[in-house]
Amino acid sequence: MKKLIVLIVSIALCFALLPGCSSSDMGLGVTNGSDENRENIIHCVGSYDEGGLKVVDYFGDETVLEQPPQRVAVVSGTPLNIWYDLGGKSVCTSNIADGNIKLVKEHAEEMLNLPVVGAVYALDMEAVVAQDPDLIITQAGVQTEATAALREMGYPVISVLPRSFQDVVELYQAFGSILGKEDVAAQRVDRLTTERNTYIEKAPKDGKSVVILYLTASALSVKLDNSIAGEVANSLHIRNIASNLPPDSIGSETTPLDIEYIVQQNPDMILVTSMIGSNELAVETMEKHFAQNQAWQTVPAVAAGQVYYLPQDYFLYNAGPYYDEGIHYMACTVYPEIFGEVSTWYAE
Repeated sequence: MKKLIVLIVSIALCFALLPGCSSSDMGLGVTNGSDENRENIIHCVGSYDEGGLKVVDYFGDETVLEQPPQRVAVVSGTPLNIWYDLGGKSVCTSNIADGNIKLVKEHAEEMLNLPVVGAVYALDMEAVVAQDPDLIITQAGVQTEATAALREMGYPVISVLPRSFQDVVELYQAFGSILGKEDVAAQRVDRLTTERNTYIEKAPKDGKSVVILYLTASALSVKLDNSIAGEVANSLHIRNIASNLPPDSIGSETTPLDIEYIVQQNPDMILVTSMIGSNELAVETMEKHFAQNQAWQTVPAVAAGQVYYLPQDYFLYNAGPYYDEGIHYMACTVYPEIFGEVSTWYAE
């Protein structure tokens, strides 16, 4: 039986990767037949009592659920967090034990003890199939190929990509419909919206300027407005100097690093996001970049010590249930004179 599963998975993956797939099939941005500005937001139509609940996902693909699913596999951290926040259960998940996402406290132990089916960017397809799921919830982009393969095998799959606050709202609403917890979802959305608006209303309308660096173990780039940090900055009226720069590729949320451009734009502050071993390692690695490349010393914000690090639990993955804390963190970082010091409430 195991050999049969492996064979089916391999064949499905081959079909998913055949030439002829559009860039939108393989990447983050566009769905077939649409332009890059399409709002790919998950939503539901109908109900279980009226012919089935139709779920339209990030790519515009439709999945009709005739009855509430019983064995759901949520294989990405932020959707898993929101799913459990609404009372859902998952039969497995990707590896979430690295501490890069702040899990809902009441369900953290249960989520951490779920069967692990690989890293978020490298799912073990055989392990997913072995859980016999009747619905799979994946993340667009890093799991696009796996999504295509699972659909080819006949599994109902909903692909999501929560980056913005609106994405979080829509995900709560859609998951609320799937789980029959619409009232709970509405309460969560109301709370997050109220908290977010509180920070936005207090932020100066003529905000400071920033460049948002993105540090990984092998590269350094700059975040655009469609990133988590970029969207939060915009909502607080903070000017991202990279707003008008072209992305690395269609749908990308980064642009190449250009220190000369940063010098020309002279941002008030440098914010650093990261995908690296830990927040502490991010600080250590970034300081090495500054020390080893003298060009950084020509950036006034670096020379003045105006460099601040955004924690991965809010800005690597969408904070979902804790989105309000993410916007609070940036507000305190950029405007401590208005919102207070981050250190008074945030502790890793």
